[in-house]
Amino acid sequence: MSEYWQCAFIGEGTSDNGLARVLERLLMSMRPGADVNLEPHEWTGRRPNNAEEKIKALAEEPYDLIFVHRDADNAGIEARIKECRSPDDDRVVPVIPVRMTEAWVLADLWSEESFQAWAAGKGLSRKVIEGLADPKRTLEEYLNRDRSRFMKATEFASRRSRLVGKIRIDGDVKHLEAWKRLEDELSDALIRVRPYLRKE
Repeated sequence: MSEYWQCAFIGEGTSDNGLARVLERLLMSMRPGADVNLEPHEWTGRRPNNAEEKIKALAEEPYDLIFVHRDADNAGIEARIKECRSPDDDRVVPVIPVRMTEAWVLADLWSEESFQAWAAGKGLSRKVIEGLADPKRTLEEYLNRDRSRFMKATEFASRRSRLVGKIRIDGDVKHLEAWKRLEDELSDALIRVRPYLRKE
């Protein structure tokens, strides 16, 4: 019988649900051959307001892992991880891009020569992506680079969503500290929920 993982993704809103596919690929890379199902949790009734409430609301749900996405914003990665851990649920895997999910998108785009050329013209390097104050704005500028005026918010949101879902787990994102932390958090969670994995 193959190893099976039923997992949930909960985010700040629906705009980052594309991360579920990325995280599913990451989990599958860590558990080759496993049967993995990772989907955004579908809320019925009132949607909880914050990460702590969302995690507590899933206490009785039969998930093996719960991936909790929070942008670090100005709070910082450690504060956000502490926030995700506060309900004391061993299944939780904090997913904390620095500062925003767009930083991971920018890192993923780094393999494209057109993006590298554009970034160089802006004085950007891969090393500074996590230090950008507003990576969402940087992504917006890149996607509008050949336009006379910025695209509508709905079009940007749609393109951004597609890019989020296409993030390659073996791409340049793997060099970012927040991504490395995600990998460590996932490895730790796997052992917490299935201690026998420690022997592998």
